[in-house]
Amino acid sequence: MKRKVFAVLLVAAPPFVALPAHAVPNIEHLTVKPSGGAPAEVEIAVSINRPTPLDLSCDAILQTGDGSKPQRLEYGLGDRRTKIIKYTYKTAGTYRVKVSGTGQHACAGTREARISVGTAAQSAKATEKTAAKPKCPRGWTLVADSFKGERYTCRADPPAQALKCGGDTKYFAKNGEIGCR
Repeated sequence: MKRKVFAVLLVAAPPFVALPAHAVPNIEHLTVKPSGGAPAEVEIAVSINRPTPLDLSCDAILQTGDGSKPQRLEYGLGDRRTKIIKYTYKTAGTYRVKVSGTGQHACAGTREARISVGTAAQSAKATEKTAAKPKCPRGWTLVADSFKGERYTCRADPPAQALKCGGDTKYFAKNGEIGCR
């Protein structure tokens, strides 16, 4: 009886023990975007795909494209599938970011992305150029020469037609005020 159980276990075990060579976690996505902090600071997101629940770990190497030391990424049991790295470039320019598998438990695949970063001065000029003139609500007008940085003044537009005043009063409009006197 024990031999039959052993034979059944032996037959059932190979599919779980011998995994196909293609069942390795692979590098699925690489995205690089400005972090919103310093002008040369970026967020690099690397995502892996685990084909089966048994594909628990893999290692990758991240090259930022500026000649700095590559960073090792280790995906282990319980790690999220996406890792985000904040990186600051020292000089402005366009860089090729690359991630690929490395080591004995290498993730499969390679991904590349390009990012252009500027200096603080370039960023300030771009912001200045793209800063839109503030908009006043409907029925209001931006006061000339009141726009300074984040500060500005809006004044109410006069009505399309004068108010109809009763009795001995007359319509007036002065310094943003209207009425009957």
